[in-house]
Amino acid sequence: MLEFVEKLTLCPWLLVRSDVTGLRDAGFSDSTILHIILGSAHFNYLNRMADGIGIRFEYQTQVPDASVPSEQQFAKPLATNWGGSMPASSPTSSAWIAFPESDKPIADMEQPYNLHWLMSYNREARDLACEWRSFQLRGTEHLGTRLRSQLALYISGLNYCEYSVYWNQKDLERLGESRRLCEQLASGELPASLPRREQLLFAHAMRLTHEPATTRQEHIQQLRDADMDDHAILQLTMLCSYLSFENRVALALGVPLENETL
Repeated sequence: MLEFVEKLTLCPWLLVRSDVTGLRDAGFSDSTILHIILGSAHFNYLNRMADGIGIRFEYQTQVPDASVPSEQQFAKPLATNWGGSMPASSPTSSAWIAFPESDKPIADMEQPYNLHWLMSYNREARDLACEWRSFQLRGTEHLGTRLRSQLALYISGLNYCEYSVYWNQKDLERLGESRRLCEQLASGELPASLPRREQLLFAHAMRLTHEPATTRQEHIQQLRDADMDDHAILQLTMLCSYLSFENRVALALGVPLENETL
């Protein structure tokens, strides 16, 4: 279990079906495996929140600052340009845990249906996750809906999360975003012509995605200097941290793409 959690935390893009099969062979039920994944992914969210807004110990401590592992330690696959044209999968054939036979969520093809269906082993978590995703992608004064979807697609591309890439690209295309920009973001790339403010937002997103412990006060000050008040910085950090959660749940469950004729 701990080996699985370590892999889920440090390099979720390397998870394969046999990782989940190993948990099942060790005696964990599919419902328990979901709880392991949800708990681990949620702490990846919490850790990034703490690092991203500079939360420190509330008491005197001799605990040293966390060391930051180099990305070179973790083999990453070649970047893939998803392009929004991935074939739809059967909704019942290829997830790494079994889809629950009952309590099937209401089909809403504007939401990641299979992800929420797999989470139905924990209905409360499923319902909260649906609300959480909608909340994080809802536009605000400093982070509009399109910018939020751009950040979500970019982070999902950095994590090589095919499932979230597909859904976030759909969101952007509904908003009228160009296919070229979607392809760049889905590949973890940024246009060279981004305004300075957006460069800083995407840099914060990349830092929180791969090296959250490297966040420093000067990074926050740069965002302030770019007309981001502390409320807006909190919103940005919450969005980036949420994507860390969503990507890890989707990658760890091996969630297949939906057949949109459902």
